[in-house]
Amino acid sequence: MANVGPPVLYLPPGVIVPAAPVPPPNSPPFDRAFFERVLPEAVRAFCEQAKCEEPVVELLTIDGERHYVRGVSGVADQWVALHTVNPDHPHPVQVFLPYATVYRVEIHPEMDERRGIGFVQPRRTAQE
Repeated sequence: MANVGPPVLYLPPGVIVPAAPVPPPNSPPFDRAFFERVLPEAVRAFCEQAKCEEPVVELLTIDGERHYVRGVSGVADQWVALHTVNPDHPHPVQVFLPYATVYRVEIHPEMDERRGIGFVQPRRTAQE
């Protein structure tokens, strides 16, 4: 008896087999890598396109809170520490948030009426 392989299905030209479905993520979309690498690069690229110095980075959490982020103070495996400001208060606040509570991150051009709440970017050196 000959060794028979699986049947072959021949498709007409132009018909493609759909790709396997992407498995659902097993971790929050906003994680340590996002705050260490993706967000700073996204802010830099946004500023180049929108021609702004200090964009407004808004982070929304699942409890409905809105945080105006000046910078990332630190990261750990389960949380991020953010240097934030509130337009209604004169002092900065450091917030520690679990990654799983971050709902959305938005980047906007700087706004004149909200001076002082923009994301602070590292200054570029002459070599860059």
